Amino acid sequence: MKSLTRLYGLCGVLSGVFMVLICLLIVAQIIARLAGTMVPASDELAAYAMAASGFLGLPYALHRGAHIRVSLLFKALPARGRQGLDVVATVVGLGISAYLAWYSALFVHESYVFGDLSSGLIPVPMWIPQVPMVIGTLVLVVAMLDRLVSLLRGRPFEVADGQAVMSE
Repeated sequence: MKSLTRLYGLCGVLSGVFMVLICLLIVAQIIARLAGTMVPASDELAAYAMAASGFLGLPYALHRGAHIRVSLLFKALPARGRQGLDVVATVVGLGISAYLAWYSALFVHESYVFGDLSSGLIPVPMWIPQVPMVIGTLVLVVAMLDRLVSLLRGRPFEVADGQAVMSE
């Protein structure tokens, strides 16, 4: 589906934006130290950006076939066995990502309800930097479902360089 591909791409772009933000925060902190001052909470903000980048990058990486796979057993199986193993692995991945999404959402809701604030120099409501975790895991659930449907229909899910490819 084109709309899902765009959603995975958007997550990848947002992940990249947060990586650039990390870089900018580090450069700003270096320049500030050379000038004898500091950027308040730059370490804390960089950590939030790193978490956001990681979680938002999950669905994009799955769609690009960039997740790590131990393929020794996979390559030893015949084609039909490979598809069965791929379906089972995708169902397990779907279960794990759904569990993570559910409990991430509960965690963020709890932070919001209790008014949790960061303990750094700048008090940040904790639900704000936690939201990308929920978004990333929810889109990962969608991507896992999309992958499962693609596998069951015999269609490739992963794409590389703009072309659909089968998993290695």
